Amino acid sequence: MAALVALVCGCSSPPAPRTAPPEAPPPAAPVPPPSAPDDGPSAGDIARANPQVSPAVARAIEQVLRQPSDHPRAAVLDFSAHSITPRFHLIDRASGRVLQTFRVAHGQGSEGSRNDGQAEVFSNVPNSNASSLGLYRTAETYVSEVYPGLAMRMDGLSPTNSNARSRFIVIHAARYMEPESWKGKKAGRPGLSDGCFVFSKADRDVVVSSLQGGALIYAIYEKP
Repeated sequence: MAALVALVCGCSSPPAPRTAPPEAPPPAAPVPPPSAPDDGPSAGDIARANPQVSPAVARAIEQVLRQPSDHPRAAVLDFSAHSITPRFHLIDRASGRVLQTFRVAHGQGSEGSRNDGQAEVFSNVPNSNASSLGLYRTAETYVSEVYPGLAMRMDGLSPTNSNARSRFIVIHAARYMEPESWKGKKAGRPGLSDGCFVFSKADRDVVVSSLQGGALIYAIYEKP
């Protein structure tokens, strides 16, 4: 039954005018970094190895690399970056280097009043259609019938994303993340999900193959 519900509750939303959800989720409270042992590369070391990332992302990489994990890779998702900007950073845990960076959608419930492609609000509440911050661990893959193709479930490890599995917050692909669906259009930016981490098909394939099997993903937001 759970699998059937998951197929029905997939994420979707094109970059088109939309009505606000019945009850807006509250503004995001600051998310404390996950607890970590005092070892591993520092944020300064990571920043020097990855001069292209922001200080906030370097700090988040430092935190996620200090979490216990047997997986060779991890990721940091910087929701403070605009949705048109590649903001999902795939990381090699051994070196702390960013291997690739991808565009990813945020939830329509996170879009905020300006509707400008900038995430502003985050929620762990069911039916908020918002993205959630915090630490995730990737789980099983499956074939979605809502968005035909590969998808991957995630478990939320923080109080701010503990409902990720019951909300069916997954990694999948959607047409509204393909550049040809939004480049040159009036909105000029990718679409919105219902809270899932949504990629183009090609990027989804890389992300799933790189992170399946228990990798950690740390979703952050540092207000500009």
